[in-house]
Amino acid sequence: MGFGLSELGAILTCYRNKKATSFVVENFRKHFPDSPITLISDGGDSYEDVADNFSCSFFMDENLYGNSENNYPALPYDSNRTLKWWERLRRTIDTNKTKYTMILEDDVYVRKNFDIPELHLSGVRVGNNFSERMHHDIMDANPGEFCFRHYGMCGGSVFNNNTFDLIYDDVVLDIQKNHDTLINRSEGDYFLLGAVDANITYHFGKRGFRYTVAPWLAEKREPGWQQFPVVHQWKDHY
Repeated sequence: MGFGLSELGAILTCYRNKKATSFVVENFRKHFPDSPITLISDGGDSYEDVADNFSCSFFMDENLYGNSENNYPALPYDSNRTLKWWERLRRTIDTNKTKYTMILEDDVYVRKNFDIPELHLSGVRVGNNFSERMHHDIMDANPGEFCFRHYGMCGGSVFNNNTFDLIYDDVVLDIQKNHDTLINRSEGDYFLLGAVDANITYHFGKRGFRYTVAPWLAEKREPGWQQFPVVHQWKDHY
């Protein structure tokens, strides 16, 4: 069963492409007029004007990807930056106060509204693959069940805020205790811990909450993408 439109909120991390950001927000707002949107500038331009224009919340934050000021390496994120990314999701949930959160990016095109079935987290069907070790970590938490080898929590994906609340404190402790150790010990096995789309899928999965394919979402590289309400990799304004 679907849900009321106000039960879906969104987060969009933006930087310095107002044309693309405005396109994404405008089209999301067109089809989900009552859904709250939180914009977070990743140490880039101020998006207060976009937020005012489309009735969004706006926060200016530190650049996590890495720039000339902080000299962070692009990837993988260490535990400090990964925790800050989880804190952004926490802030979005607390601000929007909805049941679900959609992760928007500057290459997402929301073409029509849609209903979401009950889920924990759901994204694209053609995502990238976990390492064998990370996949086994997830399988160990889901004995006897089939679990996708891939992760796909990119633009257009959705997660359940109640599930997020349930696991948040445990995930924070896990990241503080294990994140850097695992990457430093075996970067080939755990490099993807430092990629946020893989990280959220991994931590939900380790706690028994399985990733599923989103019926509303397609990558533009997929045949038949025109049939889907939301398209990722829409690079016209990117």
